[in-house]
Amino acid sequence: MSSGGWHLSEGAPGPLPRTGLKLTGVFVLVVAAGLLVGSIIRSGPAGVAQVGEPAPEFSVEVFGTGKTFDLSGASGQPVVVNLWASWCPPCREEIPDISAFAERHPDVQVIGVAVEDPERSAREFAAEINASYPLAMGTPEFEDAYPNLGLPATFIIDESGTVTQIFNGVVNEETLEGLVFG
Repeated sequence: MSSGGWHLSEGAPGPLPRTGLKLTGVFVLVVAAGLLVGSIIRSGPAGVAQVGEPAPEFSVEVFGTGKTFDLSGASGQPVVVNLWASWCPPCREEIPDISAFAERHPDVQVIGVAVEDPERSAREFAAEINASYPLAMGTPEFEDAYPNLGLPATFIIDESGTVTQIFNGVVNEETLEGLVFG
């Protein structure tokens, strides 16, 4: 039997169903969803530290003092927020440079916050390292507001409370000078 230039034999399957339109629709939906997710990621959720946006408020307990460091208490001063962990060799490497920076710039608030670390390990490391700036333990809320792509990570907040830089990796005095004053 002949039909439109092609021949069907008995028992042979008929023409394939028209799935092209369905696949195109699925493809368009997947691309649109990807663009939407990408847009959300770029703009970031509210309350998450982003360059050019107000820094999310936080309060962390400083090791060895029983006091807290409140970001709101640093208004009018630049703030360096350094994320570290006791198990992180690059974090250990940068603490002496951050200490030297903190000593040279008493007009800049510097706070080191342990994240992704058991509190006991963080406290023991903080007692061992003898940093010249306060070290504290992050809370789940802090870690949500100040996410990192890996440790160490450093957030620079200007005098007006705006995040001006997010630096992933080891910082030294020169890098901090550029990030804070550059």
